[in-house]
Amino acid sequence: MSDLASYGSQDALPPAHLFGNVSDDWAAAEIWLGEVADNSRNSSRETLATYRFHLAKLRWYCEQITRLPPSHWTIPDVKAFRDFLSALPAWAISARGARAGDMGYTPFRKQPSPSSQADIMRFARAMFAAFHGTGYLRVNPMILTRTPKPRRLDTSRSIAPDVYDLVLGVMERQRDEGQVAYQRHLRDRFVLVFLRETGLRASELVGASMGAVYALSDPEAGKTYWVVRVDEEDAKGANERSIPLTRVAMDALIAYRLGFGLPALPAPNEVQPIVLSPRTRPLSINARAVKVAADRRFFGAWGSVTTRQGLYKIVKGRITDAAQVLQRDGLHDAATELLKASPHWLRHTFAKATLLHGHSVVDVAAALGHASVDTTMIYTEQGALDQIRAWERRRPGILAEVEHTLPINY
Repeated sequence: MSDLASYGSQDALPPAHLFGNVSDDWAAAEIWLGEVADNSRNSSRETLATYRFHLAKLRWYCEQITRLPPSHWTIPDVKAFRDFLSALPAWAISARGARAGDMGYTPFRKQPSPSSQADIMRFARAMFAAFHGTGYLRVNPMILTRTPKPRRLDTSRSIAPDVYDLVLGVMERQRDEGQVAYQRHLRDRFVLVFLRETGLRASELVGASMGAVYALSDPEAGKTYWVVRVDEEDAKGANERSIPLTRVAMDALIAYRLGFGLPALPAPNEVQPIVLSPRTRPLSINARAVKVAADRRFFGAWGSVTTRQGLYKIVKGRITDAAQVLQRDGLHDAATELLKASPHWLRHTFAKATLLHGHSVVDVAAALGHASVDTTMIYTEQGALDQIRAWERRRPGILAEVEHTLPINY
């Protein structure tokens, strides 16, 4: 019988599922992720990288905790995974600095936040839906599981320019001349200014080294500029990028470095974290411990802030000080609003300010590490602006402008 006749005969059976000849669930997941990458409207590297991070967590859980592959899961197994994410045991969190293959490594760097837990469960739901839809699974164990919708970006969570200046002003007025207090002041000012001027995420700043700030020459302009690099391992979605630094950001960095006894300008080989602590770390010279703190300071044995929680504490402390000043001045609403702010608000502040100053959406998206300009467009209210302009073209003067809006007595 010819191949064509065999193909059309009743003896030829359709494949059991559409993934083809796969060895296990993880091979099936790789085929699915390949399709996710091909079908993404914006070919989003960020989505694919995030899915791979979540797949690593799911696989580690299956191999180390349950010894049960996803294709054998039932509804109680889904609930057990959700419960595991909500309260990770201490041994499930990776040892600091450990990498894949090292002893003590796990894909969990810390306890996932509620939003991260929801992201992981949404990923699992999408994977199980794909497994079921292709016939790889006869039933979907997450068919009854509800997962929260992704949190929408709230662009109102930003700090107004005058309030931001107030925070810096309060810091300056409250500055203590003691060495440690002065170093802390310079460090905290650097943190606030750098987040505001670069749009970095908190995790990206604390993950950076001093050497992440480097000089980049533009042969076209014949000038050399300072930029800060966000490495793949610190960037959300592994979206490595470099961001030009404003003079304000560079001045804050230089003052901060000088305050800690470092050269004004960073060198490419500096590996110490970019956010330092006035406290010193243990130091040994010729196998002998240096016990005097002043001596450790002399050798530049500074501690560091390497967690988002540590950075959050710095920013919130300074914001709280400024809010108390607003409260004393009777500006209670402004103080209440300011107290809601977090390091991430400074990222939103950067995005809105750069767009308002005429930077293109594409350029701002690149600085923020957005894989899609659609995310950045949220800051522009472009949808509403398009409608306003359409109304003005067709029926000019009919829309209510702010300066023409007056109270009406009925």
